[in-house]
Amino acid sequence: MTKDLQAAYNKNGLNNQGQGKVVLLLVSQPNCSYCVQITEEILKPMLISGNYKQTTVFSELEINTGGQIVDFNGEKVDATQFARRYNAWATPTLLFLDGQGREVSNKMVGINTLELYGYYVDRSLEKGFIKINP
Repeated sequence: MTKDLQAAYNKNGLNNQGQGKVVLLLVSQPNCSYCVQITEEILKPMLISGNYKQTTVFSELEINTGGQIVDFNGEKVDATQFARRYNAWATPTLLFLDGQGREVSNKMVGINTLELYGYYVDRSLEKGFIKINP
């Protein structure tokens, strides 16, 4: 769980070539079985592979718990209110953001077909990376 998005991006947001990375933010909530499924079957294997180290910052935001985070502007906000900025009220939702918190690719809400989910995540990450680094 990410508590400080600004600090996480400042620490890990640039690759070895000085290019900005895409923040892949999973919006989840307690007892969300689909959130666990995405984490275990899609996100963890992506992270473990090492293939995304130069392009992606992986983060998770848990909503509906009363928790707070520090947003990309350094402001402390309620996690659920932060997710509402992106109309991310359903879980799981994947947000693709830049270092200022702007969406760089369309969010993915829910799971349609798990077999194709990884492909759609990859496509969104590629699109976001190109948008950040034209």
